[in-house]
Amino acid sequence: MLKHIVVWEMKEDVSVEQKAEMRKRLEDLRSTVSELRKIDVGIDDGNGTMSLFSEFASEEDLNVYQAHPDHQDVVAFVKPLVADRTVCDYEY
Repeated sequence: MLKHIVVWEMKEDVSVEQKAEMRKRLEDLRSTVSELRKIDVGIDDGNGTMSLFSEFASEEDLNVYQAHPDHQDVVAFVKPLVADRTVCDYEY
């Protein structure tokens, strides 16, 4: 199993509605990307970050998820909202 964790530092002018839409789009990937075993998205307005915790059976499944057209659509929505991003992938 592989855990894929992303923490985004959001731009200061990103609205509550945009953050909620980002969360919804990420969580909706659950129903369109079969390789995605688990996803959880959190918003921490106190420090301006959002986080994603997801699980995959393998690195190959993570690669399929990342290349999936629905994921790429979410990436296009997210990029303009984000000031910085940190990623951590590890097997367990």
